[in-house]
Amino acid sequence: MHTASIPQKRRFGLSADEFAHWNENGYLVRLGVFSAEENNVLRQVAEDVVDKKRPYPSTNINENALVRDGKIEEQGIYAMHKIHHPSCYCPEFLARVRDPRLTDPLVDILGPDILGINNLFIWKAPKIGLGFPWHQDKFYFRNRFKTETTVGTWTAIDAADTGNGCLYVVPGSHKWDIFQHDDIEGSQQQEFKLARGVCDADGVPVEVPPGAVIWFHSHLLHKSTDNHSLRFRRSYVIHYLSAQAEWSRPEALNSRKRQPVMWIRGQTYPNKVHEVARDVLPISESE
Repeated sequence: MHTASIPQKRRFGLSADEFAHWNENGYLVRLGVFSAEENNVLRQVAEDVVDKKRPYPSTNINENALVRDGKIEEQGIYAMHKIHHPSCYCPEFLARVRDPRLTDPLVDILGPDILGINNLFIWKAPKIGLGFPWHQDKFYFRNRFKTETTVGTWTAIDAADTGNGCLYVVPGSHKWDIFQHDDIEGSQQQEFKLARGVCDADGVPVEVPPGAVIWFHSHLLHKSTDNHSLRFRRSYVIHYLSAQAEWSRPEALNSRKRQPVMWIRGQTYPNKVHEVARDVLPISESE
């Protein structure tokens, strides 16, 4: 599908200093991007999904690994880990994925033609919320896409700090090659492998208040830690791709339904990675 749109005026593009910081460090932070009211809309929609007040594919709802494995008894949002692809089923999340406050800076990094390839709302529940190990997103996304980089955005729904499991990054690691990633043991969420040989001392915490956004390069080494506090650490994570990217191999097309690609802004190209036909998918298509 070839999709064209009227060029968007950009109010939230990167300043020269921000672009220099991005090039040097591989990530960028802006405070106060979204208000508490705006984030509460997403939080409430996510809770409605968990409470089955909204139709949602059960395969895209994941419990905390400790709850899933029967090691801890929790219910409702306290038992949750994440919901996958909410932008495909909930218009409130789709509007956020396309919000220019997130996407205007991407134009400076990826160009004007942008797709969304993954998004998830994460609960890191008090006391039991699990972190994830050092990894690079490109290790996973390269199996589907041929591109120099994808860009992730991480929006803080709650305050994120060292007490409740904030992100850690290795500044400048976006300039490195992709590390070997090894399997890990234990009750980890079984989503990530561990990048081999990363030194914890090289990581720095990225503590942010609610409403802040972190943009990060797909080569950037990053992790988060467990939540040892009595507070939630909720976040909304979105990954973006240039519409000039190509499929890594023909069989990557087979994952399109399971991991839908969404149009964000600009054009798409029939001989490149392109978007699903509809903005919001019927639930029956995802089960």
